[in-house]
Amino acid sequence: MSDSEKWAWWTLGVVVLTIAAYGAFLAFLGHGPATSAVFALLALTALPASSRRYFTGRRFDERESAIANKALLAGFRAFWVAFVGLIVAIGFIKGWDATLAVPVWALAQTIWWAVILVLGVQALTTILLYRGGPHA
Repeated sequence: MSDSEKWAWWTLGVVVLTIAAYGAFLAFLGHGPATSAVFALLALTALPASSRRYFTGRRFDERESAIANKALLAGFRAFWVAFVGLIVAIGFIKGWDATLAVPVWALAQTIWWAVILVLGVQALTTILLYRGGPHA
């Protein structure tokens, strides 16, 4: 198993842990700014030695670099689809001339959910491309 694959499994575990903890906080505390503390768990993605954040470690070969680029692109494509879908849904629900008042904590949580989406799709794509064989 390559370092990128180890990173992907670790990141996927952190994403699932964060979602589960958010659900638990939501059940006990309800919606509000206190549930935003759960997103600090995302910092665990930087812990493993197989992290993609290399400073003095080994570099990617061509295949690993291609897989990492495809995975990152897939993550940002998923974010873009979700972002456009959210805007269109709000437009149809509230009307195109509506004004929205959003609490700062809700905006911050939306950004953290976007990070979860990008990391989750990136990790899943990495795992799928490594499992796909040499044609990936």
